[in-house]
Amino acid sequence: MSRRRNSDDIEFGSDSFLDIVANIVGILIILIVVAGIKAGTAPISAEKLSEYLRTHVKSEPDKIEQAAAPQPAAPQPIKAPSHPEPLVIPPSPALLQRADALQAEIASLDSQARAATGEIEKTSRDEQADSQAITQLRQAIDTEAAELGRDKTQLAETESRLAAKKTGLLQLEVDVQKAEAVKPPVTTLQHKLTPLGREINGKELHFRLLNNRVAFLPIEELIQRLRPQILHNRDQLIRNGIQRGEIGPVAGFHMEYVLEARRLSAMAELRQGMSVTINLASWKLVAEPDLETESGDEAVKQRGDFLRRLRDADGDTTITFWVYPDSYALYRQLQEFAYHENFTVAARPLPFGVGISGSPQGSRSSGQ
Repeated sequence: MSRRRNSDDIEFGSDSFLDIVANIVGILIILIVVAGIKAGTAPISAEKLSEYLRTHVKSEPDKIEQAAAPQPAAPQPIKAPSHPEPLVIPPSPALLQRADALQAEIASLDSQARAATGEIEKTSRDEQADSQAITQLRQAIDTEAAELGRDKTQLAETESRLAAKKTGLLQLEVDVQKAEAVKPPVTTLQHKLTPLGREINGKELHFRLLNNRVAFLPIEELIQRLRPQILHNRDQLIRNGIQRGEIGPVAGFHMEYVLEARRLSAMAELRQGMSVTINLASWKLVAEPDLETESGDEAVKQRGDFLRRLRDADGDTTITFWVYPDSYALYRQLQEFAYHENFTVAARPLPFGVGISGSPQGSRSSGQ
């Protein structure tokens, strides 16, 4: 038995197909012959025979009329039966034998057709199995091709990294050779002595450093404005013992304050000549929305507010910076500038969210 060739499309043998078509045509012919035989053996009534003779037999009209006319020898009318007996023509033995042969041949052809149908179904199943095997094989081939593509990509990436490393190594060798050929420059290190800190008791000029910008803090000016209000509300403050208020704005800030009235002991009253002292318990600066600030370069220019206030200050004034975490670079720049202007510098670092405030319990600035 020859080996059948695999293919994506189902192929049928031309000989088998022609045999099947010939068998079907033969079956149809046999069926037509059987139907004709059965029609010829059917019983024929007298009425149908008479009608057939009148319609088809054209050559003997006289016989037809004679057969149809009444016989003169019979004077009495003949009563026709209510149900005429049909005329039955028995089939010939040759036709019956031929019909039996045709039926046997039909049975044989049916058997052959069923066998051919089974063979076709088996062939179809084999084709489907082969198609599935081909599909699986193609999927396996595609998977192998994808893995091979990934391996090629990884290999290309590895080769690219290796080439880059080789290039870097060559460049490093060139740099080493250049470095060996050139005498290294001498770097001069500038060293500054760390100044000693001391507590500030004199004048102070305050600045806020936030968002890498500087703004003047009018603490002394606001306290000076507060003193007349303390004297004006002295009696009420003594009665209440505490007073809260707000003053300003000055230079873009206003001050929220708390005043306390405290009675002195008898000895303190004799020494100070008063029975009650009024103290600024606490204060806090709040910036106005329209506060004007300066960058580091703007602050040290001739028209800068920072430089103008330094030039107006006395030589013994301490420059105090309230510094937030985002402005340490600005602090170093302004600190260096203040040192060149012969000022003592103090720093008060503040975390974000903490305002600029003070109280008698607070600490003094430490200048350098």
